[in-house]
Amino acid sequence: MNQSNQVMNEYQNFDPVNDAFFFKVGTQGQIIFHGRNYIIKKRLSTAEQTNLLSQPNFVRAASNLYVNVSRIRGIEGNVLHFRDEFAYPRTISVSKRILEHVKKLMPSGNSDLIAQ
Repeated sequence: MNQSNQVMNEYQNFDPVNDAFFFKVGTQGQIIFHGRNYIIKKRLSTAEQTNLLSQPNFVRAASNLYVNVSRIRGIEGNVLHFRDEFAYPRTISVSKRILEHVKKLMPSGNSDLIAQ
């Protein structure tokens, strides 16, 4: 399989709940998903957008930013770290209030990833 087919398959088989580290909500239904080595922009209907925002994995980190708590690989200070075996590391700074909410929702196996 050549490189362009791999990219198209990754885009077509993209599952936001399992693949996205975080996403930003834009105007007119545009959602910008940030993942391991890509940024995917998609237009979603209002129903699709509501369904995505109601997923328990996603926590609102800012007015238009939602993070996937199941994809957090570390917390250092107020910074959330995202990474998988292939990914370029991505980080998001959040407020202390949001950070405490994220810690409560993180899977119990990830509690050892929190740096003091």
